[in-house]
Amino acid sequence: MIDHDALLLARSALFGNLSLEDRKQIVAQCSRKRIVARQIVFHQGEPGREMYVVVSGRLKVSVSSEDGKELSFFIYHQSDFFGELALLDGERRSATVTAIGSCELLVLHHSDFHQLLKQHPHIGLKLLSLLAGRVRATTLLYENSVFIEIPGRLAGKLLELGEEHGIESDDGIQIDLKLSQYELGTLINASRESVNKQLKLWENQGIIEIRQGRIFLLDLQVLEALV
Repeated sequence: MIDHDALLLARSALFGNLSLEDRKQIVAQCSRKRIVARQIVFHQGEPGREMYVVVSGRLKVSVSSEDGKELSFFIYHQSDFFGELALLDGERRSATVTAIGSCELLVLHHSDFHQLLKQHPHIGLKLLSLLAGRVRATTLLYENSVFIEIPGRLAGKLLELGEEHGIESDDGIQIDLKLSQYELGTLINASRESVNKQLKLWENQGIIEIRQGRIFLLDLQVLEALV
């Protein structure tokens, strides 16, 4: 199991440059956590004492307003890490992380995380670079929600999901994620009703197809033109 997880860390953007022995040492310091679909790993506003690496499954990162409106930022999958921000600044969790399906996680605790940064200072520099990328992605999401209409935002998100989670088939690209229309809406800052209306229109036009809750992208050129 340690060898398998050490190989997993080799594919991680944060830990990939470490030696095999160093990665095995990190795995040995981690505990494992299994969660079921729709289970929350942690809530926005909670204190944070652990960071996580995804062994299997997918999770979404979201924030909620006081009136219950939800906005999602990222979908994490195998070898991605999350939860590090609260360990860096000592503040409470900035977002909620929820499993989309069943997941398995490696859990690195606060003291081990800080010891890791002392032993491998370059990880801290890499972490800053990756955090900057996430800030840029969040800024882009905000800009899109202000300047791009819902069809363009939805088309862009479907293409992004197809690239990251797509399976090629004879009919097009299947997005290998079972997201509800509400969840899709949270990813583009749109209502479920707006997403439902647009998906139905595109399905009638033969641009996409929805089967058993999964979306197939049939006409990529039309979607790209909308973006």
